Amino acid sequence: ATKNIVVDDSFATEQPFMGAMISEKAALGMVAAQSELVSKGAQILVELKQLKSGTGFVSPGIIDVTNITDMPDEEHFGPLIKVYRFDDFDSAIIEANNTSFGLSAGLLADNEDDYTHFLKRIRAGIVNWNRPITGASSAAPFGGIGASGNHRASAYYAADYCAYPVASVESDKVSLPQTLAPGLIIE
Repeated sequence: ATKNIVVDDSFATEQPFMGAMISEKAALGMVAAQSELVSKGAQILVELKQLKSGTGFVSPGIIDVTNITDMPDEEHFGPLIKVYRFDDFDSAIIEANNTSFGLSAGLLADNEDDYTHFLKRIRAGIVNWNRPITGASSAAPFGGIGASGNHRASAYYAADYCAYPVASVESDKVSLPQTLAPGLIIE
């Protein structure tokens, strides 16, 4: 499905799922980040590529970083998903918390007990169950944990009801939306 994501100008005839990064420099930075991870032992599952020279257009990528022993603690602001593989759930949570960041985390699972276990242990400002982790809800407190956030919950009376700012959007079933976003094709 990742290879079928439409990347183009927002005024293109076939409406894209995503447009360009902010600049060519940002796009080339993502290509360089992917190359650096490969040099450390990562395996490309879907390659992130610059689509058009002189622009910020890149294709989304997926990279398996399981075998990297000296993973840099960096945020990459681009369409590159890093996959880590673990033998057990708690080891995955420990690694997810092994960062100075902590903006958002999500779990795709049908078992509510697994989600409760995850929610109690993960360090993040947005913790969602079977929902996207992008974007913050104006209806929920948000501030982020660590270097990603500002430790300030949103909303008018946030201080009155949120001593530890964590927002969560939940669903008891994993499901695709009724209508996919424009430019997103899942076959």
